[in-house]
Amino acid sequence: MKDQRERPPFSSISGTSVRLSDRDTIAIYRWDGLSWVAHFRDGYGELEDAATWFKVHAGLLRSCQVGSIAAIETVEMLTPEMISRIARLHRRREADRAARAEASANAVEAFRRACTQLSAKLRGWRASLVRRPG
Repeated sequence: MKDQRERPPFSSISGTSVRLSDRDTIAIYRWDGLSWVAHFRDGYGELEDAATWFKVHAGLLRSCQVGSIAAIETVEMLTPEMISRIARLHRRREADRAARAEASANAVEAFRRACTQLSAKLRGWRASLVRRPG
């Protein structure tokens, strides 16, 4: 049995929301001892650890107005609604991870059963070959 540690409540998330464009908003925050970025594009959200997100999206940051005065007006503390959206992303991520783990375990079990059946069949064939006069 796995011993899962207890995660902090989502209400402990603290961070900043930055509107990059009409289509893109990111939330940069700390939760569960890690730095995260939730990237919302056209209403669809994705999670990544902050280091990976900034490496992958460096070009996006250079091309948007983040460095301009206008962009400063789009920076705000995370709202309860945004924290709720982030919490849903984390729950979905955990559910996806659990589903993949279960599918992997099922595949391993099916493979184990198939190997056991094959082994039994081979032992049966060997035994029948040994008994044949010849």
